[in-house]
Amino acid sequence: MSHRGGIAPFRLDNYEDARTWAQSSAAAVAARTMPPWLLTADGSCGEHRDSIALSQEQIDTIAAWADADAPEGEPRDDLEPASPPSLDAGLDLVTPDFVPKAEGGPLAAFDEYRCFLVEPGLDHDKFITGYEVTPGNPQLVHHVLAMPVDLDAESWLGDGSTNREVIEKLDDDGRDGWPCFSAAGEGVSVEQQPVTWAPGMGFVDYPAGTGVRVRDTDVFVVQIHYNLHDGPDSTASDSTQVRLRLADSVEREGVFLMIDNFLDTLFYGEPASLPPGQPAARYESVSEVGDWLLAEVGADSLEVHGIFPHMHERGRKWRVTLSDDAGEQCLGDVQRWDFAWQMYYFFTDPPLITPKSRLKITCEFDTSADKEPITPGWGTQNEMCLAGLFVVPPK
Repeated sequence: MSHRGGIAPFRLDNYEDARTWAQSSAAAVAARTMPPWLLTADGSCGEHRDSIALSQEQIDTIAAWADADAPEGEPRDDLEPASPPSLDAGLDLVTPDFVPKAEGGPLAAFDEYRCFLVEPGLDHDKFITGYEVTPGNPQLVHHVLAMPVDLDAESWLGDGSTNREVIEKLDDDGRDGWPCFSAAGEGVSVEQQPVTWAPGMGFVDYPAGTGVRVRDTDVFVVQIHYNLHDGPDSTASDSTQVRLRLADSVEREGVFLMIDNFLDTLFYGEPASLPPGQPAARYESVSEVGDWLLAEVGADSLEVHGIFPHMHERGRKWRVTLSDDAGEQCLGDVQRWDFAWQMYYFFTDPPLITPKSRLKITCEFDTSADKEPITPGWGTQNEMCLAGLFVVPPK
């Protein structure tokens, strides 16, 4: 629900504003663009915990209220919005006080995507078991990602440069941080993406007994998507806090994986591309994830505890399935992709990856406005077809 001080352009926590926006609200919930829960939530494609998706009965109730000219009903003063759970203590990663500027162009007319490097100051390896993000200026912050990064690791550019060297080149405009439309910035190699936040998420608690390792040599890159809905001349600033709950050990060490076979074609042979001028250009890939993934993690099988959809602005639909000799099951389905609302979705009943498992990722894009083929990449002019997975060895 939109409230005073939030990122939405209007409020819905009082009758007058709710009535003004009644028909728009009914249309948004009917299209399932609000609340911002992108995954299909009718039970046909996985069950995910903490869903904020509305039931059809709730959608019908809002529609009936709007169609009846939004009657006020009996006012009450004994109700308060539910407070999400919070994290009382942890390691705080704080971004500098920063005044965002609109990047401009059709994909970021009122937006800026900015990355900041934050030193966690660890003296030994730790495990993230949960997190909470607190924007300093909720009216600006649209989403936040935080990623441990090895500065000495080789970048994704394929020229032998390190992450440190790439970041130094990106950080050249005299402002704090650097531009980063995707992950930690174009070319920066990221192994895991354990913190993904959007407004309303509150404290994110990893599945019991699980955690993600952060090496004592890692730094954190925090990506913030700023939305300047007051206009490109806004002078408002923000300093956001990412609070990590850390443990010295966990029962089961999980791994956040990022699988994008479309992007991977940049490094093997002829890069793939999307044809221009099509409202529904598709890219589909199948990965034999069982053998290589189990060997990499060192387990006989793996539970999939979470899933993360990702495309850029041309994205329209996204679907991931897992199959083996026993059949195929749907892990996640997005019928209305929205780049502005990105988050991890955790399963209530984790699917299992076995040695014969295959992962199929299907992405659909609208390239109607393009004149040239669209190549994979991290920037606004490129596209991605990524499935993030949080996998954990079974008990």
